[in-house]
Amino acid sequence: MMLRFAAVCSLLVQGFAATDSETPTNNKCEHGLTNEAGQCQIQQDHMMLQTKNKVHIVSDKSKTSTATAATTKDLPVIGYPNTAEMKAAGLWCAVETPPPEWNLKACPFTEGISTAKTSVKVLTYNLFWWNLFNQHGGGSRSAGKLIARTEGDDGYDLMGFQECDDRWRVMNDAIAEGLTGEWEAVDGGHALALAYRKDRWEVLDSGATEVGEDSYPQWYGKRSAVWVRLRHKADGTTVFYINHHGPLPVSWGGACTGRATAYNIMKVIANHAHKDDGIILTGDFNAEPSSTRIEELSSRMHKVYSGTKFGGVDHIFSNCEGAVGANLGPGRGFWGSDHDALSATFTFR
Repeated sequence: MMLRFAAVCSLLVQGFAATDSETPTNNKCEHGLTNEAGQCQIQQDHMMLQTKNKVHIVSDKSKTSTATAATTKDLPVIGYPNTAEMKAAGLWCAVETPPPEWNLKACPFTEGISTAKTSVKVLTYNLFWWNLFNQHGGGSRSAGKLIARTEGDDGYDLMGFQECDDRWRVMNDAIAEGLTGEWEAVDGGHALALAYRKDRWEVLDSGATEVGEDSYPQWYGKRSAVWVRLRHKADGTTVFYINHHGPLPVSWGGACTGRATAYNIMKVIANHAHKDDGIILTGDFNAEPSSTRIEELSSRMHKVYSGTKFGGVDHIFSNCEGAVGANLGPGRGFWGSDHDALSATFTFR
């Protein structure tokens, strides 16, 4: 009853959010539950149920970050432009609309800003937690097997998980299946997490920020982005990695879903990433390539790889081109996710 009441309240606040050029084009249910009319049932939400190990989430107007682990001589942060035009004005997610020419496509390695040379392999994976783990016990480590068996000779450096109620459950499954390296995992709230290989990378900063919110009729709550800034222990390469799970309904626009979500993500990046960082953005954006969310991000970052499930809602972006992407499938075994895991390997030099 409380969740249905919250959904009605969100409807009143957001003013029937579909005010952008988008309309819902895919009836994806967060939990795969539908009624006889084919509509999503708003029952229990994994984001609301997740209470363990939560971080403090705030808007970007009052940022969160962990203690800095090392002193650096980095270039300044990129910085987000202040403009008079606002997107989602009057809502909690209101954000400045950047000038048309502003973007995050400057790769410091190809433009001579950084002389570091390193390879970075990243994975993004919506784990379909309520089904794969809650209903089928993890499917005999289906997700862990996929991660361990696709790391390759050089192994993963970064991983982003969506619909992840227990980051260490999936990481320990992967380690039990042979995943190499020493790992640390960061909780982003809202069933969102990331992991980095701590024997290769040291943390410079990290945090999480709410950047969007679901719209009626598929309201589950607000959506966040979790990020970490890292420095390679061997060659000093700095990377800003951010992972996101986007608002529903799929490809919806207006209020705190469409362009507002894209701008808020880019604002988090610009206010925390430095000019000499390689930037990697991953996630299940709940937005197809034709949505305003992805069109906006694609015009201001390089979209290096996308999945195909639900019309193509899983994406990997960067400030650098030339990554090699791969679709890894939904899992290993009979049970798996309803999304495909994606990977991309970047050569920063």
